[in-house]
Amino acid sequence: MIKNLFRILIFTLFFFAIIQPVNASQNSYVSVVNPIRGNDFWDIKNQRIDTVVLGQNEILRKYNVKATYLIRYDAFLSLDLINKLKDFPDEKGLFLEITPSWTKDCGVDYHKGETWHSAGSAFLTGYELTERERLIDIAFEKFKSTFGNYPKSVGAWWIDAHSLNFMQEKYGITSALIVAKQYTTDKYKI
Repeated sequence: MIKNLFRILIFTLFFFAIIQPVNASQNSYVSVVNPIRGNDFWDIKNQRIDTVVLGQNEILRKYNVKATYLIRYDAFLSLDLINKLKDFPDEKGLFLEITPSWTKDCGVDYHKGETWHSAGSAFLTGYELTERERLIDIAFEKFKSTFGNYPKSVGAWWIDAHSLNFMQEKYGITSALIVAKQYTTDKYKI
């Protein structure tokens, strides 16, 4: 019994001897990310997409806050909006939420689910690997033809490892945003 107490004492002393105090970092950061959707599934009749985006930008400029705008493929079809986005000094990237107009331009069948935001419809994982790569290629080329370069940031509700690896190796993305803390929203358990 004394041996066991001695071992516990030694272990406790050793444990406290190796712990180093940690102070909170002096720097903290907030990343503002604004996803921009186009007309696919837009059903707010008394509100225009560009009004929403311009309002967000106005607030950011007022408080001198930088942001990243993640653009969904169908938003590229709104030339007025895209031309206004070109003047924004903020980073622009791709919002990888699958829509019918995107799949149509890629020659991929849209996987219509119970709702437009069903995982098999809206997520890249709802599509075969070759379809995912095709969707990604077309979106990245659309972005480059619009802004002159490939995006460095992408975002989605969920992005699978294959698609992330594909985008990093082929297009050099440096950041990816996925949804966090959305437990049971839209039937997902993220």
